[in-house]
Amino acid sequence: MTIKSLHIYPIKGLGGIELQEAILLERGMQYDRRWMLVDANGEFMSQRNDSRLALFRCSIDDVLRIKYGGSDIAVELDQYTDHKILATVWESEVYGFEVSRKVSDWFSDLLGVSCRLVRMVDGYDRYKELIRGPKQTKLSFADGYPYLILGTASIEKLSKVAGKEIPANRFRPNIIVHTSTANEEDYWNFLQVGNFKMQVIKPCVRCLVINIDQTSAEQKAEPLKSLSSYRRDGNNVIFGVNAICLEEGVIKVGDTLHCTN
Repeated sequence: MTIKSLHIYPIKGLGGIELQEAILLERGMQYDRRWMLVDANGEFMSQRNDSRLALFRCSIDDVLRIKYGGSDIAVELDQYTDHKILATVWESEVYGFEVSRKVSDWFSDLLGVSCRLVRMVDGYDRYKELIRGPKQTKLSFADGYPYLILGTASIEKLSKVAGKEIPANRFRPNIIVHTSTANEEDYWNFLQVGNFKMQVIKPCVRCLVINIDQTSAEQKAEPLKSLSSYRRDGNNVIFGVNAICLEEGVIKVGDTLHCTN
């Protein structure tokens, strides 16, 4: 198997960035979901409650740049204030530090709701308890796991079932792997490239967010409707797999990925 593409989502819920090379760290790829928008109560904001977040485009060079419509703003990669905010991401709480009032106001004005952009800071760690492998792992602001991996054959089968091409960006994966069998990633255990090593923990449970067109923010019935017809596990719909990083390292598009038990 080879790696087809690599993706990060610097600000949780906003548009992603495709990479040719990525640094894999315990809490997720470098810069992946290290920033997050929170509302006035500290609750994380996502496309679940505002699909317009999909239309914010991010890029990273020497700074993090965010564009929306005709407006844009830049954030220094290590920029944050001493304003510490207790943020809630599902069942967990973690402290984030507001980047700046100017940046928070920029998002608030565009979205029409009071919100703040917070940054994850070393020393204020978030942990995920695991159902297999090591007892726990560090975690970014991601929903539940540091990594999401998806196989090309899985996307191809889904597109056939749906009767139209389903873009991979609906699933916000970190790593897309060239595969020959649909959903074979469900059965992977350990993955390795060079000195880096990952472990697959479980299939990823999907929600209505995958029905949001990432280019228009329009919500439709697919692909969740088609996935529900053949990818059910009890009351859940699953697609792709959640994984953790056991040995940190660098991976590149085109690298050969070895799967072992």
